[in-house]
Amino acid sequence: MAAVNFISLYELNCRVRQVVQQGFTAPVWITAEIVSVQENRTGHCYLELADKQEGEEKVRAVARGTIWSFTYRMLKPYFETTAGRPLEKGMKVLINAEVVFHELYGFSLNIKDIDPAFTLGDLERKKREILGQLEREGVIDMNRNLEMAPLPKNIAVISSPTAAGLGDFLNHLAENPYGYRFYVKLFPAVMQGEKTTTSVIEALERIYEYEALFDAVVLIRGGGSQSDLGSFDTYDLAANIAQFPLPVIAGIGHDRDDTLVDWVAWLKVKTPTAAAAFLIDSFARFEGRLQELQQDFVQGVMALVREERSRQEGMVIGFRQWTALFLQERENRLQLLSGRLRNGVRSGVERRLTVFGLVQNRITGKLALLFDRQRNRIDRCTDLAGQRSRELFSRNKHRLELAETKMKYADPEHVLQRGYSITCIRGKALKSVSEAAAGEVLETFLKDGRIESTVIK
Repeated sequence: MAAVNFISLYELNCRVRQVVQQGFTAPVWITAEIVSVQENRTGHCYLELADKQEGEEKVRAVARGTIWSFTYRMLKPYFETTAGRPLEKGMKVLINAEVVFHELYGFSLNIKDIDPAFTLGDLERKKREILGQLEREGVIDMNRNLEMAPLPKNIAVISSPTAAGLGDFLNHLAENPYGYRFYVKLFPAVMQGEKTTTSVIEALERIYEYEALFDAVVLIRGGGSQSDLGSFDTYDLAANIAQFPLPVIAGIGHDRDDTLVDWVAWLKVKTPTAAAAFLIDSFARFEGRLQELQQDFVQGVMALVREERSRQEGMVIGFRQWTALFLQERENRLQLLSGRLRNGVRSGVERRLTVFGLVQNRITGKLALLFDRQRNRIDRCTDLAGQRSRELFSRNKHRLELAETKMKYADPEHVLQRGYSITCIRGKALKSVSEAAAGEVLETFLKDGRIESTVIK
């Protein structure tokens, strides 16, 4: 067998290192996707980087990247402040790195800088792509088009049990100045880190099992940093919220940029306290509307009573006038007929006094009979008209008296005069012992004055 020239692996790696050093004498800018991020206790940061074909998931190149502690201490806060989130899996970055090849550790990138503007642009592009996908699927407006209950009293809350924003939300609801009562059920979830998306979706699924018991869902993050918002920009979480059958109020505690959750939720508020204020205002608006309707109803009833009274009085007056005119007309007509008959009879009698004496007597008798009949008819008409007038006036008077009696008995002053009393607390009528607490002042109204008392128990 002929002799074969060979070199050791170490010599090979040394030659490769020389080639790399000669080919990359200065740092280069490189685009890649982060596969994993690890920080060790000494402050170094290690990245697994990959390159994929645009629009495909197939990896066509991989490399290790290292950010040494002295660089990472300066680079990390700058990147998170500018980009609004930390370095995380799935993020596309533009890095400035030295190309390094070590005989023992192989190929790697010594990262000197990361451009947050590139990452911001890529994140916005991804957000636009997700929004476009949701729009094409026809679900982007589904939650926003839901109708909120007029009185959203039963609230499902998704939050970390230790979140400061959760305490603010609950305290604001409990201490509202109107005394409204809300039922709040907490569905715990992780609100920062890689598990946020999965945890929130699982909480939504638990709420969905009891959908009929709740009026709305409030998503509370409050207290986290701006850099933790990336978990709220995923397609899975946005799609779940967009298609959720209950209105979702997003109060994840930021006002710089809108996340995908903010885009698809029924309502976006800046803080958990603002979410509580919205729920309280919903009750206040509804109560104000009820008071307006009550006032309009009372005023409408009073107007109807006045209108009906005026109409009845007008009908009575009109009927009296019509009856008087009718009787006057009948009397004038009878007088005219009587005058005509007397004149005619007198003239005929005078001309034929001697010849028609017997006829005169017969005619006089008939005229007397006719006159009596007409007088009887007039008397009957007069009696009937009077009776009808009295009956109509009596019926209308009874209706007016009945309406006045109902109004009288509905008057609180009448209730007090009958020996009853009215007890009030904070300016409203006390309807249940559950509305009063020890130490509060009660006002009791009687027919002859007012008594103040203090609740002992």
